[in-house]
Amino acid sequence: MIRSYLLSALRNLKKTKLFTLINVLGLTMGMSACLFILYFVNYEKSYDRFHENSDRIYRLRYERADQDGQAVRFASCCPPAGLRIRELYPEIEKVARLFRYRASVSHAENRFIEERMYFAEADFLAIFKYEFSSGDPVNGIKQPNRAFISEATARKYFAGKNPIGQTISVDKKVDYQVTGVFKDIPQNSHLKFDILLSYANILDLYGKDIENSWGDSGWFTYLLLKSQADPSAFEKKLPALVEAEFGNVLRAYKLTCDLKLQPLRDIHLTSNFQQEYEVNGDLATVNFLSLIAIFIIAIAWANYTNLSTARSLARAKEVGIRKVAGAGRGQLMAQFFLETVLINMLAMIMTLLAVKLFLPLFRQITGTPLAYGIWTQQWFWLTVLAMLLAGVFLSGLYPVLVLSSFKPVIVLKGKMGNAVRGMNLRKVLVVFQFVMALGLLISTFTVFRQISFMKNQNLGFSMENKLVIRAPRVRGASFGSTLPTFKQQLLKNSEISDFCVGTDVPGRQVWWDAGAIRRVGTDDNKNYQIVGIDYDYVKVFDLKFVAGRNFAKEYPADKSALILNETAVKWLGFQSSAAAIGQRIIYWDDIFEVVGVLADHHQQSLKQAFEPHIFRFMPEGRDVRGLFVLKLNTQKMESTIQGIRQLYNGFFPDNPFEYFFLDDYYNQQYKADELFGKVFALFSFLAIVVTSLGILGLSSFMALQRTKEIGIRKVLGASAPRIMFLLAKDFLQLLSISFAIALPISYFFINYWLRSFAVRTDLSAGLFLYPLAMVSLVTIITICSHVIKAARANPVESLKYE
Repeated sequence: MIRSYLLSALRNLKKTKLFTLINVLGLTMGMSACLFILYFVNYEKSYDRFHENSDRIYRLRYERADQDGQAVRFASCCPPAGLRIRELYPEIEKVARLFRYRASVSHAENRFIEERMYFAEADFLAIFKYEFSSGDPVNGIKQPNRAFISEATARKYFAGKNPIGQTISVDKKVDYQVTGVFKDIPQNSHLKFDILLSYANILDLYGKDIENSWGDSGWFTYLLLKSQADPSAFEKKLPALVEAEFGNVLRAYKLTCDLKLQPLRDIHLTSNFQQEYEVNGDLATVNFLSLIAIFIIAIAWANYTNLSTARSLARAKEVGIRKVAGAGRGQLMAQFFLETVLINMLAMIMTLLAVKLFLPLFRQITGTPLAYGIWTQQWFWLTVLAMLLAGVFLSGLYPVLVLSSFKPVIVLKGKMGNAVRGMNLRKVLVVFQFVMALGLLISTFTVFRQISFMKNQNLGFSMENKLVIRAPRVRGASFGSTLPTFKQQLLKNSEISDFCVGTDVPGRQVWWDAGAIRRVGTDDNKNYQIVGIDYDYVKVFDLKFVAGRNFAKEYPADKSALILNETAVKWLGFQSSAAAIGQRIIYWDDIFEVVGVLADHHQQSLKQAFEPHIFRFMPEGRDVRGLFVLKLNTQKMESTIQGIRQLYNGFFPDNPFEYFFLDDYYNQQYKADELFGKVFALFSFLAIVVTSLGILGLSSFMALQRTKEIGIRKVLGASAPRIMFLLAKDFLQLLSISFAIALPISYFFINYWLRSFAVRTDLSAGLFLYPLAMVSLVTIITICSHVIKAARANPVESLKYE
């Protein structure tokens, strides 16, 4: 019997090739889209879960706020916090601190700026059990002047030689012996590093007093809680620790400080604070994509239901004859259910082939690493099985019930008007598809418009043709006199029109912040971002003064002068920018005079509001931190950069030459949003294609159902265009209803997404009407073939129908 059912099912699928193809294609696209989205979602959620005891590891961070509630939230912590917690709280099993140190590292002729280098306490590798290819992870960096390096770093500096026992030099000042090599850190880690240095050396760098400095930040502190410890109960003890250690100082400056715990597994998707290692993911985006996956597969299943039900009319006589011949309803259900199983299995095979074929392209679009496989993931095969079973039962059950319920007497008499029920359900499913397609399109238009708006917004500074070079970290005693000579030599090149030095450039968060800054005569301390600049910084970036003047050589006292931006003026309580000029500011224990006020500019992306900036005169940068900015006026970039490289290497031979273009650097901030837009656009397109298949099914059903009506209307003189409008108006009505539903839903969600931007695009009518026009056009094109065929049919043949 099963063989008979199988042969019959295969014959029916072969007989209706077009509908079989549409069904398989729709299900394949829906399931493929769902799997690709879930692949990306699961990758984002996989961050840091590979660590042993990841559920017990927490990052300690802190927040500092002034008396007005203006808070600065750090991903890092103050140096003593980890020490005191280690001493005082028995529920903590291990504590480890890290300090990020960007420096020039060299071995023999190999020199590089290392961005991912950290001083690390030995217990760091007891909390995070990274895999080592050689060396002793337990004791390797307990002693001073020891280093662990990654396998990639070993290849970079030692080119195949055994790195154990070799030395690397940091800033040509301190040598470190390599005592271990660890496997490269997986991409799905919020903390990625290439070099770990002995923590003991940081005390030589900053002095032992740093261990008691509760006002400093930048120390990343990780805690491993004991298995029975309650994180919430422990966190409630931390205010008492702050009060005991730092309370008097905080009250004196009218500041508050809070220590917070962050679960390791939550950092990547929920943490966006100052001093993060890198730009993290976004939980809201991941949740949105998860919903899209559900919607697209639901659209595909709805399509199958519509298409199968539309074909039920063509098979009505078959069902009637089978029933007259003695077939029971259960036998008919088994027959049709087997067809559903075959179609879903074929679609799943096609889906797996599509995943195999297009996964490399999807990885390229989303930036997902090759190391994160899909075929070995348990969730992948569970999802495949769940989609197959759900597809068979959810999309196949209703058509099977409809087909098996036909009454043979009614069917064989040709009275099908009341035999096929559920037209309202089919319309609801099409409305659902329209709503999803419109919502995705509106969201896609909004994302790309917001990105375009941000990129074309007046940022308050000029970033075109700016080449940024990292200032040398290895500096001799003559650096102060060498730098002006280097600048003079650069400006002799006609392709370089200007040059400046600064501790920061637009495109990233200002790394230097300071609290306890206030006007003389007040006690309203706040936290400000500090930028060190030279005489030409304002000119190179085309920043605009709204009051006062720039730093100038004719004012020797400018070493004790400050320039504010407009937001800093407001924070300091001045009535106007002009009123701030000449006023004195207490900067910790020093007094500075305000000489100028600059218009606010967007230091970071337009997601961030203007922040209070204070500019200090530091023509050489701060300590060894600094950036050279060159304004170019050439199209011959390659040869110009090569000339700059030669000059730089001649003046600063112990430093690697590293550069970037400011516009590329600044626009990297929008990389995540552009990815979000690409993913939305891709799956919006798929949703429209799958929806159009559903429209095709319903238009076929409606044209078939109204065959006799069309014939009668043609006999009575109705023209082909009139009949086309008659059939098309139902879809236009459904689309109108869908738009009315999609409009408020889309408006809510895009407003929710836009809340993360300090400056946002207007929600004009075009954002909603263009998607409506696109879906309308696709709908009309899709139904045209059926409508035109029905409208042009010979009325005699139509009246003979059944």
